[in-house]
Formats: sequence, structure tokens, C-alpha cells
Amino acid sequence: MAAYFVTIKRRGVAPLQLTMLVRAHSRGAAGDLACALAERERGGLFEPKRIRRATAAEQRRHALVYDDAA
Repeated sequence: MAAYFVTIKRRGVAPLQLTMLVRAHSRGAAGDLACALAERERGGLFEPKRIRRATAAEQRRHALVYDDAA
């Protein structure tokens, strides 16, 4: 599994853009996971706009903040 930064955008009346760090087996799975989490927490329909793999330094920095990122 790899860590990905996924920028997602909500479609509809109240547009919203978020960037999330998720772990997944592929870029597509990372986009799907981020959208599903955002839809569950915030409501609406989200679509991935940008997906990029997190660098090793970014993964280490976030591992200090989130205990499940190790």
C-alpha cells in the first residue's frame, strides 16, 4: 500500500474542495476512498481532481501526527 494525496471537489450547490491523505493499493482506489470518506462525512457527491503519491518525507511527517499512518 502507498500513501496518496487526493484533491477532491464536491459537485452541486455548495462546491467544496479538499485535499486528503489516504493509503491505498492504487491511484484509482485512493481517489475512490477519498470520495467515499468525504461523501460520508460531508454529504454530496465528490469527484477526484488530482491524485499524487506522497513522498517519503511527507509520509514520515504525517506518521508523527496520525498513529495509523505508520
